[in-house]
Amino acid sequence: MNKLRLKYGSNMVLSIAILLGILIFGNLVLAQKPVKWDLTKSKQYTLSDKTKQVLKNLKTDVTVYAFFQNDSAKTQVQNLLDEYTALSKRIKVQFIDPDKNPSLAQKYGITDYDTTLFLNSKDDSKRQIVNSYDIFTQSQETGQNIFSGEQQFTQAIINVTEVNKTNAYIIQGHNEVNSTDSLTTFKSALQGEGYSVNDLNIGQAGGIPKDAGLIIIANPKSDYTQQEMNAIMDYLKKGGKAFIMMGAENGPLTEKSINDILSNWNVKIDNDIVVDPSRNYFMDALSPVPEYGYHDITDKLESANLATVAPSSRSITYKASDSSNISIQSFLTTSDKAWGETNFNSKQASYDKNDIKGPLTLGITISDSKTGMKIVVLGNDLMATDRVIGLEGNRDLLMNSANWLTNKTVQISISPKSLDYATLFMTGKQADYMFIVTVIVIPLVIWIIGGYVFFRRRAL
Repeated sequence: MNKLRLKYGSNMVLSIAILLGILIFGNLVLAQKPVKWDLTKSKQYTLSDKTKQVLKNLKTDVTVYAFFQNDSAKTQVQNLLDEYTALSKRIKVQFIDPDKNPSLAQKYGITDYDTTLFLNSKDDSKRQIVNSYDIFTQSQETGQNIFSGEQQFTQAIINVTEVNKTNAYIIQGHNEVNSTDSLTTFKSALQGEGYSVNDLNIGQAGGIPKDAGLIIIANPKSDYTQQEMNAIMDYLKKGGKAFIMMGAENGPLTEKSINDILSNWNVKIDNDIVVDPSRNYFMDALSPVPEYGYHDITDKLESANLATVAPSSRSITYKASDSSNISIQSFLTTSDKAWGETNFNSKQASYDKNDIKGPLTLGITISDSKTGMKIVVLGNDLMATDRVIGLEGNRDLLMNSANWLTNKTVQISISPKSLDYATLFMTGKQADYMFIVTVIVIPLVIWIIGGYVFFRRRAL
């Protein structure tokens, strides 16, 4: 009897040793090449073929800094970035708590939680910021929570690994807003999006450089010369991109050359200051909070409930173009209670017949499908200054405008994933069956098998 027990005991020890050996070997193999199954309905953790192709063709390392706290958003992003690092050794990911490492966040101009920064490892001036509202959105049609992480991250990788960097020039020399004193945050934000930013005096440079990907005109007080205007028009006709901002903080509009340029598309910046008693910032009717139109520039701001503040604005008047290749779209408007005050000497603003009746347009885009030309016109420039850019969603609006102009918005088409959980609906009868099987039948079967094994061993 003892020999029989010893035999069975030895066999059990040997079986356990073999099983442990198999488990250890299997873990070692899987550690070298993990195997994963994505069982989610929307395949949240499966990268598209387009992303796989982008990662396969990478020639440059990309560093990803994810500035997150420990929350569900971090988990979602981390799971996705794990898929990227599993497919490409060129993707290096590091999660940073901005509260514990504020110096790194400050170095790259990160001011918000749940921000992901992509850097070209060889040239960190080539960078792209992806905000939380870029990847976590809600469908306006169905109300479903949408995760667009793969689309945004893959586009960011494409942008930072491009051979050429976008050159942005801030026009100076006509008493514009001084880029050194007042636009430092705006310039840093552009650099944070991967732009090379420099000032430009068109007359001294002999025109607009051929490498200009974007020109920025911020409220000049004096007119451009005819030669300078010709240089701007030549640049635009060849598919150039311009960001024009004209506010009313300096009083009546005496500068005429910008309107002369915009008249080519039946667009005019009005000689007024916008008063909006209905939608404004802290009861200041001269600081309207615009409503958003349907446009790529503002869609994500709308879904993220990020408002913008536009103090001392001018209204913009435009007519639809007769040309099929010219598109003019409004993306910022006032409430219908607003008006454009034309009397700058009035101590108490009130609507009269000389004023411009609202609702008023504060921001438009002009695009030419034939040449690729794009223009953003804002009836405001203070939004870009250091003291106002930090209000609400002003910085995001400006960056969205610049990225729309230079085609840095999402170019790669990857379907977003739904974050909504599937709901199982059961009838009362089905629920009863589920209860009986899980609470009674399965435990009972386990007890029967366990009892059988127990008594069988005792009989040996």
